[in-house]
Amino acid sequence: MTERMTGNVAIITGAARGIGRKVAEAMCAEGAKVLAVDLLAVDAPVSGFCSDNRWRSFQADVSDPDAVQAMVHECTAVFGPPEVLVNMAAISTPSSVSRLSLEQWEQTLRVNLTSVFLCTKAVLPMMIERSRGVIISFSSVLADVGGKGNAHYAAAKAGVEAFSKSLAREVGPHGIRVNVISPGMVDTPMLDLMDAQQKETLSARIPLKRIGRPVDLVEPVLFLASEGSAYITGQVIRVDGGMNMA
Repeated sequence: MTERMTGNVAIITGAARGIGRKVAEAMCAEGAKVLAVDLLAVDAPVSGFCSDNRWRSFQADVSDPDAVQAMVHECTAVFGPPEVLVNMAAISTPSSVSRLSLEQWEQTLRVNLTSVFLCTKAVLPMMIERSRGVIISFSSVLADVGGKGNAHYAAAKAGVEAFSKSLAREVGPHGIRVNVISPGMVDTPMLDLMDAQQKETLSARIPLKRIGRPVDLVEPVLFLASEGSAYITGQVIRVDGGMNMA
């Protein structure tokens, strides 16, 4: 490990499992103090690279304004002001538009888009005051190509990209960088509804001929969070095995 994140305080949402879990553990292993947040309980890391004094689990619904404020208060009280925010909390409930209820639509936008706004708004004053900060939000390849049965999910993720690009222009003068990572299909619990044949068919359509793994997203996040990307902001980084152009 390079410990490129030493001294940084990071809030990572959606950290209980899948990509979020891998990112949170890697961030901690690289030296950051991590508040790992999820609606589900977040277990402590088992890796010896991440010490207990640099990890705190926090259970919260990041689509709830009060819960988000409590999250930021916890981070500040335990570790200090957050310098890195990684927005990864998301849900996926596939449905055709004709069968999609208003409740499903609103819940998807609330968790996948409104949470990004709430978490960002909560940390911005501290980042602006310190003239430094990094905000990384997760989109999806579906924001570009669409997806049958996923119009609501794709709409929310497209919103994340538009929000982040606008925010990058707004807060750039304060030394705050804002970027988006857009994954393709990744083997996480969200893909559990697919059977083996469906996954094989999907893999065949991807230029790199495989579905992504959570670990494939770790290095791009670490890069965008570190000083190695000090002159990068307002960008959507596609980590999809070429699916966007397939």
